[in-house]
Amino acid sequence: MYKRILILGLAILFVGTFFLTIGTAQEGPFVIGLSNFSLGNSWRVQMVEEAKYAATQHADLVKELIVTEAEDDISKQISDIEDLIVKNVDAILITAASPQALIPVVNKAISAGIVVVDFDNLVYTDNVTAHVIVDQKEFGRVQGEWLVEEIGGAGKIIAFNGMKGTAISAERFEGAKSIFDQYPEIEIVQEVYADWDYAKAKRAMESLLAAYPEIDGIWSQGGAMSEAVVEAYLERGMEPPPTTGEDGNGFLKLWAELREGAYPDFDSIATSMPTWCSAKALEVALNALTGKPYEKETFIPIPTITSENLSEYVKPDLPDSYWCNSQLPEDIVKKMFER
Repeated sequence: MYKRILILGLAILFVGTFFLTIGTAQEGPFVIGLSNFSLGNSWRVQMVEEAKYAATQHADLVKELIVTEAEDDISKQISDIEDLIVKNVDAILITAASPQALIPVVNKAISAGIVVVDFDNLVYTDNVTAHVIVDQKEFGRVQGEWLVEEIGGAGKIIAFNGMKGTAISAERFEGAKSIFDQYPEIEIVQEVYADWDYAKAKRAMESLLAAYPEIDGIWSQGGAMSEAVVEAYLERGMEPPPTTGEDGNGFLKLWAELREGAYPDFDSIATSMPTWCSAKALEVALNALTGKPYEKETFIPIPTITSENLSEYVKPDLPDSYWCNSQLPEDIVKKMFER
C-alpha cells in the first residue's frame, strides 16, 4: 500500500500538481495535536520546536498545539492519539513509532472527523488526510552511490542503521542496499542498529575496530552516528575511511575541520531529513481544515551536502546537536540550546 503511495506521489511530480480539498471549510482557531513517538535525539527535539514555531506563525488559526511524546513506546503512542481524539482536537500530526500498529487508531481519528497528517515516520495506510513524505529510499540510495564511487566499487563496509522497526531506518537501508547489491565485490561485514545515537554508535565502532581494523567505507544514515564513527578512528590515531553522513552540525563541523587540518583528503556526503517537516505537516493540516487545496502526498526534496557546498550549511558558532537544514530563526535556536 505504501509503495502505491510513493508511486502515486512520484507520478504527481511528473504530470503536474494534484490538489484535494476536504469538505466544507471550517473556521479557526483550531486545536492541533502532534503525536511524537520519541524525543530520543536532538533531531526530534528540533523537529518539535519547528512545529511550535510554525504554530506561532499561524496564530490566527492555531489556538493550541498539544504535543505528546511516546518515549519509543508504541502502546503509549496509541494511547496518546486516543487521548487526543477524546479531547476532540481538530487535527493530529503523527510521526509514527510503527507503520502498521497505528493504523487502527488512525482509522478511529478519521472516523471522528479529525484531520490526520503523518510525516517523518509514516503510517502505512491510505486512510489519512495527507502524507508529508521525504523519500527515505532516495536518501539511502544517494549515500550508497557516493560511497560506491569513493571505494571504487569494491571493499568491506559497515552499515550503521537507525532504530530497528521504524520505517525510516528500514527504507534508508533498502535504498543503500539497492546500490550495494549491484557490486558483488562490496561486502557489508556488519549491520549495526545504533538508534541514530552518538553514544551507541561510538561504543559499537570501538568494538568493531578491534575486529575489523581495515574497513574501506562506512555507510551511516545518521549524522550523530557518523560523527561518532569518525571520532572512534581519530581517537586511535587512525585515518577514517569515506563515511556518509547527515546534516547534523557536529558531523559537518568535524568534516570541515578534518579537511582543513590533519586529513585534507577525508570526504563525505550528507543528506538531509529536514527538521521542518513537522511545520510542513501543520501547514497541510491547516489547508485541509480551512478548505484550501492541499496535496495528498507532499514530497519534500532531500538537499545533498558535499565538500563543495559544506561551508553553506555548517554553523561553527552553534552546538553539535543543531541540525543545519532548519527554518528556525536565530533567536529561537539560541533559546532552544540555552534550555
